Amino acid sequence: MRATSARGLVHLALRLIPAALLLWAGLAKAFDRQEAILAVSAYDVLPSTAAEIVGTVLPWIEIGVGLLLALGLFTRVAGAATAALALDCGCFGGGGPGDGVSWWDIARDVPILLAGGFLALRPQGPLQLDSYFREEADEPGVEAHPSVQG
Repeated sequence: MRATSARGLVHLALRLIPAALLLWAGLAKAFDRQEAILAVSAYDVLPSTAAEIVGTVLPWIEIGVGLLLALGLFTRVAGAATAALALDCGCFGGGGPGDGVSWWDIARDVPILLAGGFLALRPQGPLQLDSYFREEADEPGVEAHPSVQG
């Protein structure tokens, strides 16, 4: 019983910490649209119109994925999206390829990437809305919500 609750707490932390980071990064860029567009444009891989669209939409995707993680809804998809968004792309405003990658960037991004990968592979955990939609528990120690157990 203790191992299950410890596993549950780890799962919860691996879901809520990236959720908070994605919400923080997304909100910072959503309110500074020009900086987000400049960060995307700095990579010089997209035409300016596409860079403007990506720079405008990306913060809202981060906010959406952060909310899904926080709620524990579509956790597998949100985990995979988190892993994809974790790569250094100016996620916390500014930046771009000309700034280089520091050890801080790696230290920040790798744990988020690993947490997203873990959630994509093992999405079931405590305190999440996904449990309302699960017919039965897929993992030992994680039960489906009582309303769907029949």
